[in-house]
Amino acid sequence: MIIISIIFAAEKPNYNEGNGTIISITNQENCKITIRKHNQKVKIGDLATEKRRIIYDDYFSKKIIGKLNDNDEINILEICRLDFTNTNKPEIWFSIKKDNLAGWIFIGNDKYSDPYRNNCWEILGQIQDKKSIWTVRRLEQSLSVWENLNIRNLPGVKGTTVIYTIRPGDKDPAQSNVKVLAMTEELDFIDGSYDHWVKIEYKGNIGWIFGKYTSAERGGPKYYIPKDSIGFYLGWY
Repeated sequence: MIIISIIFAAEKPNYNEGNGTIISITNQENCKITIRKHNQKVKIGDLATEKRRIIYDDYFSKKIIGKLNDNDEINILEICRLDFTNTNKPEIWFSIKKDNLAGWIFIGNDKYSDPYRNNCWEILGQIQDKKSIWTVRRLEQSLSVWENLNIRNLPGVKGTTVIYTIRPGDKDPAQSNVKVLAMTEELDFIDGSYDHWVKIEYKGNIGWIFGKYTSAERGGPKYYIPKDSIGFYLGWY
């Protein structure tokens, strides 16, 4: 028997004071400024574009104070999102520190530049059974399924119920795309591999599939988890 214990997120996005927690929201010069906590070490690699290597003193004055090179190790301290009233393209900036140099680097102004867009990785609640507690995190993207795969009512295999089976069929390519709504922070070990349980929507059915049996067609990380996205923005291919 499975006991479901779901703790719904409050109106303010819930990151349990960890990465993604909103530190401040202010307005300045017709611009909404959202600062989030984010601590991560990154080694600069060939995925970092020239624009993302320039270090500025500030995201408004934009005075250049340095440049990042391959293999530089940086600490990301904060993530800033600038939403201007006269454009729908937000600017995303990372506060960084390299040795004794502290400044800001510009990441981009498209919707994919913000690793916390739509409050990605927010804690939505918990699901608890006799053996496990699953922390449910918000994640919005798509994944591909290439073989028959069961959708379950809850994460896990034992004690859960199959509510639908995805059947890509024998077309070429034999592929079904699913809409991702959330995933478990914790990993499960099934058929020799560790992966997350992923909450998806497919043909009106909402439930959980094991991530091992999914893939992403695009380049980059399989999951849009903020730390993985940031590694892809700045690290080695």
